[in-house]
Amino acid sequence: MLSYLTCTRYLTENLLPIGLCPGPSQPEDLDSFLIPLIEELKLLDQGVPAYDALLQRAFILKAHLVLVTGDTPGVSKLFHLSGHNAKHPCRACKLEGMPYVNHYKNCKGQQRQITTYYYPPHPPAVSIRRTAIASLHFSKLNLRTAQSYKADAEADDPTRTGVKAMSPLFVFLDTVHVPKSIPFDVMHLVYLGFVRDLCRLLNRTFFKEAVLNEHEGGMSAKEWKALGIDMSRIRSPKDWGRYPRDISQYMKSFKAEELSNFLLHWLLPLAFDRVNMNTYKALQRLVFAISLATSPELTCAEIGEIEKHLNSFLIWFYNTYYQQDPRRLPVCKYTVHALMHLVRDVRSWGSACYFWQFPEV
Repeated sequence: MLSYLTCTRYLTENLLPIGLCPGPSQPEDLDSFLIPLIEELKLLDQGVPAYDALLQRAFILKAHLVLVTGDTPGVSKLFHLSGHNAKHPCRACKLEGMPYVNHYKNCKGQQRQITTYYYPPHPPAVSIRRTAIASLHFSKLNLRTAQSYKADAEADDPTRTGVKAMSPLFVFLDTVHVPKSIPFDVMHLVYLGFVRDLCRLLNRTFFKEAVLNEHEGGMSAKEWKALGIDMSRIRSPKDWGRYPRDISQYMKSFKAEELSNFLLHWLLPLAFDRVNMNTYKALQRLVFAISLATSPELTCAEIGEIEKHLNSFLIWFYNTYYQQDPRRLPVCKYTVHALMHLVRDVRSWGSACYFWQFPEV
């Protein structure tokens, strides 16, 4: 039954659009678009007369909004959060970013610089001697609560709190909670976000400085090209979407479905003997954790397995690519930190396939 519901709830014929914000620019006041919706939700919260055709009798229909899902920019806009590039970007905890100066050339060839925030689990080490990260303590994260979200909004200091104001969804609907009602969407967080960066780390093109790409968690350019060729020769079931394309050539145009298939189905067989054993074992942990997190049915024991393997993968990730080296801070993106919150969301809402953004034809 759970599998059936998962397959049908995201069919386009079962989606009910409630509004459309005309482009090309985002609305200046998104809250004004929400007011008619909130008024109807308040009516449904109290109950409206309805008719049961099967039992042939009237009844009071009630509906409650308890979950809001979307990509990080969308959720940040809805709940007046600072956003994924801010000093305090996280919707789930009071994460504080570390500034990093990026240098670039503008369209006129002039040297410019911009300060970007990154989110390492531990600050960079000043000395050359660095200590490997042994564990990640999720329990030590300063988690947001409904009370702290309200207090941060009233403080009117988003640069210090990460909250600009309170969302009307939170203010007028008792069933909407921050952060429990806004879990992370796997389609954007993992497939469109993290997997792309992981591929750039595996093919050693992530860092601008070539010397920083000489880590133990990658393969040669020749091996990456061969991986892409092997991938293009795969003939997968038609129900999985389009046939795999060469990821070494076309990754920039990959959609979420293709990146999902690459991570869950093709990464491990294609990476075998192309990366070292420690890297391969880490990739196994990631694939197992995400596969289990998005499966239609989950037990409490399996959620514990997701947490164990995802935690082990992240420890390996930071030790391999970050190494507490200040030059490697750009690898510590918000998407990597957000993976730490995925298990908490699954514990609250069940499988991540119940709150992702995959509409289907």
